[in-house]
Amino acid sequence: MRVSPLEPRRRLPVEEGAIRTLVWTERVILFAIGVLLFVGALALLVHVAMDVGPIFTSDDVIGQTTVFLDLILLTLMLVELAYTVMLSLRGAMLAAEPFLIVGLIAVIRRILVITVGHVKQSNNSGAASPQSLLELGVLSGVILAFVISIVLLRRNQSRRTEDREAL
Repeated sequence: MRVSPLEPRRRLPVEEGAIRTLVWTERVILFAIGVLLFVGALALLVHVAMDVGPIFTSDDVIGQTTVFLDLILLTLMLVELAYTVMLSLRGAMLAAEPFLIVGLIAVIRRILVITVGHVKQSNNSGAASPQSLLELGVLSGVILAFVISIVLLRRNQSRRTEDREAL
């Protein structure tokens, strides 16, 4: 009796048990990671709420606002990662778009840090370092690549949806 290569082979009970155990373990770990990410995001949000006051009272408004934006963007990154973990727990296929968005937020955070450094440096000496200008150029290219990737992913998803509706 020949078995068709298209038919899945039957697994032994030991294999089935091992697979169930691994899937259960993965779900427990993903749940713990999701909870920790949301707790971290909540802690950052509380910290950000406490940092709003110094923006209005400080002489260094640019520096305080940059710290505020940096923490807000970090909070958004944690929430996006937690959302991706939540999708994995729901059994949805792992999607690239949330990771691209997290990368985009991270690059924007880095650009903010470099820009604030330029503002502070220009107040002191008036010249920007060539290395940080090069880094800004590279980061701008990375942003462009992330945005193009997100647009292409969304177009591809909308085409798939249209194809399914046509069937």
